[in-house]
Amino acid sequence: MDKSKDSIHLFDTVILILNRTNEDVKKYIEASLDEGLKVELFVREDSEKKENRDADIDALVKYKLSECVSCAEGLLVITDDDLAACVLDKKGVAVVGYRAPGCEYKGFFTKYVVEGLPMVEDDYFNLVYMRARHIPVVIAQTERTVIREMTENDLMAMYELYADPAVAEWTEPLYEYDEELEFTRAYIENMYVFYGYGMWLVFDRKSGELIGRAGLSNREIDGKPCCELGYIIKGDRQRQGLGYEVGSAVTEYAFHELGMSRLWLCTEKDNVASIALAKKLGFSLCGSSVCDTGRGEEKECYIYKVRFNLKTGLLRAVAILRSQLYAQEMLCSSEDLERLRQQRISDSHFRI
Repeated sequence: MDKSKDSIHLFDTVILILNRTNEDVKKYIEASLDEGLKVELFVREDSEKKENRDADIDALVKYKLSECVSCAEGLLVITDDDLAACVLDKKGVAVVGYRAPGCEYKGFFTKYVVEGLPMVEDDYFNLVYMRARHIPVVIAQTERTVIREMTENDLMAMYELYADPAVAEWTEPLYEYDEELEFTRAYIENMYVFYGYGMWLVFDRKSGELIGRAGLSNREIDGKPCCELGYIIKGDRQRQGLGYEVGSAVTEYAFHELGMSRLWLCTEKDNVASIALAKKLGFSLCGSSVCDTGRGEEKECYIYKVRFNLKTGLLRAVAILRSQLYAQEMLCSSEDLERLRQQRISDSHFRI
């Protein structure tokens, strides 16, 4: 997709498939046209009165997407029809469920739902498009590194990273390739997509070489759920300040972008370098516990914690929380949600 440097959109076409329109939609269309997007509006009749609704929606989808490259390239669809959203989502199209302001709550068979189109940030729609097109999100760029989400294409580089003695000393090894591939796919869907964070990859900004991992993991400490900072740098790049550079970027992201109020860090008592880095990052010792290292043994670990001021980034956090709550309520029953919480993937290959 050929995008200009000044473009703020990763997609160039928006199709609105609606049962009815309103002033909110009109304002969004006007703003989108002003930003150079191609916009198509398709307003359906009262679809609930149609006898064969599923077949009608499938025909509509085929018709509306027939001119799109690969049925999804450069396209974002916004719809207030739950079945249309379901069909589009299964076809790999970037789709957002739309709930008109003031309307009665309605469930959607899609991960993303908005209310009040003109108020939604462009970054949110870009994220929806990236998820549908399997484009990894760049979390941060530091002076010497790029921190981004992992993809299936990164697996071979990850095996090389985990073969490094300085990494293997403190981490659980990867699975065999087929099992690791399945794990990676599940991790992307359950952590990156559902929670919006996870363990990421760290690349050298100049060479593009994978030099480490860093990010945020869900875990329990003293029976309470918390978010843990994790990091590892390959042996030949240690003692160069990269751990602090990357760790600072991740904690800043957790604070400013995710609106978290505190982070924890668990490290084995004999991991001197990790303990020193935790203190340098501003973490304070708050206790100790016996932890499963993932290497077939349990060891005594120090537990560190850092607190943040919530004022900065609060609005961003509320927006993320609202979208996650919508997705959870629409996609899962209460039993499903509890099972997901119990089975959530926290990166079983990363224990410092």
